[in-house]
Amino acid sequence: MALIDNFEVSSVGLRSMLTSYASRVILLDPRAALERPATVDVVLYEPARQTPSSQGMLRDLVRGSGAVAAIYSWRDPDGDSTRGSFAVHLSKALPVADLVNAVEALHDGGEVASLRRIPADPGPLAVIDRSVQGAHELTPREAEILALVTQGLTNSEIGAQLYLSINSVKTYIRAAYRKIEVTRRAQAVAWGMEHGLAPLAEMRQGASSGRDEDDERPLVGQAPAGF
Repeated sequence: MALIDNFEVSSVGLRSMLTSYASRVILLDPRAALERPATVDVVLYEPARQTPSSQGMLRDLVRGSGAVAAIYSWRDPDGDSTRGSFAVHLSKALPVADLVNAVEALHDGGEVASLRRIPADPGPLAVIDRSVQGAHELTPREAEILALVTQGLTNSEIGAQLYLSINSVKTYIRAAYRKIEVTRRAQAVAWGMEHGLAPLAEMRQGASSGRDEDDERPLVGQAPAGF
């Protein structure tokens, strides 16, 4: 088996977990696997943070070995558009015994359902839909960012988590505030908590002292620079 994953902690952690299963599964280094593709039966692939180089490595390894490729990620398989021709989606939250069983089933040509140990997240927009019965016009991205605001994240933290520029985050927040009819961040947090976006928000508000000062200014006309 080979793992294509640009997060070093994933490869090191998986190798360590598989130590007790050495008689059943062997994890090869991807570059070593490319030199001996016939030794590879299953390839696990993490779509996040992949580079053209690692994508090419996956393509060459699968073509050279004829191995079964499966996504191995924290991402929710129900919302993952990258699945494509991959055989299955295996969650990184799986216990190692379940992962080994799934890999063996893939090797043997058996059917393996997408496996996860974390309940599917319906997404913030679905949560809001249930609570206000569609009486809003938030886009999925606006709802996602509103959920992060409710959880106490600063604009910079939201941008880093969603790979958005700070100006894009501010634009989404302005649009969301306008649609839910609030002008302050505290009001948005209260609205989000009321509509089920952050059940743990109360525990995280103590960490909000690091917010930009302008996060709490009201929106009047043009948004202030720190918004």
